[in-house]
Amino acid sequence: MADEYEDPSGSTMAFRAYMNRQEQEQQAEAAPATSSNLPLIIGGVVAAVAVVAVVLFFVL
Repeated sequence: MADEYEDPSGSTMAFRAYMNRQEQEQQAEAAPATSSNLPLIIGGVVAAVAVVAVVLFFVL
């Protein structure tokens, strides 16, 4: 019989803490990517409006 007793709940709690930390890091990495799309969308809309304005200026 083994002399050392290893508490299985200690391993489970350590694993859960590790997984929670991994999930938090993934969420932190994903958040800036979604917020950086907004300036690109706004810039695209402004550029499209500018192109339409220039075309209308030359046509009229």
